[in-house]
Amino acid sequence: MTFPQWRTQLRLHEALRLLAEGAAVTQVAHACGWASTSAFIDTFRRAFGHTPGSRRA
Repeated sequence: MTFPQWRTQLRLHEALRLLAEGAAVTQVAHACGWASTSAFIDTFRRAFGHTPGSRRA
């Protein structure tokens, strides 16, 4: 695993934790270091097969 891959995995892990605590998707995206909410949603969807908002339902 390359460093950028490792960093993305770490950021996604933190995002899952924050989402489980009830944080908003936009808040999570910025807290975990993504430049935009849409970039976070795209990365999340590619990694897990669904959007982060679907975890809140």
